[in-house]
Amino acid sequence: MVGFVTAISDGIQSAFIPMLEVLPEYKNEGIGTELMKRIPKSCEHTQAIDLMCDPELQSYYKRFDMIPSTGMIIRSYLK
Repeated sequence: MVGFVTAISDGIQSAFIPMLEVLPEYKNEGIGTELMKRIPKSCEHTQAIDLMCDPELQSYYKRFDMIPSTGMIIRSYLK
């Protein structure tokens, strides 16, 4: 396996993409792009698909019709 994407959904209202990962030696080969193209199809029953990313990654996700948003997080390792 060289890459994967996961989505968590309630099956009705929303889905959340917590992780998109591609092994460093396989980046820039279109693997992440292909995975992101497939996720909306598997979550088409939901009204919203959300993910959190650093500002420098927003331009990447805009390619998939995602729009910037603000949010809040709790991370135990930041305490």
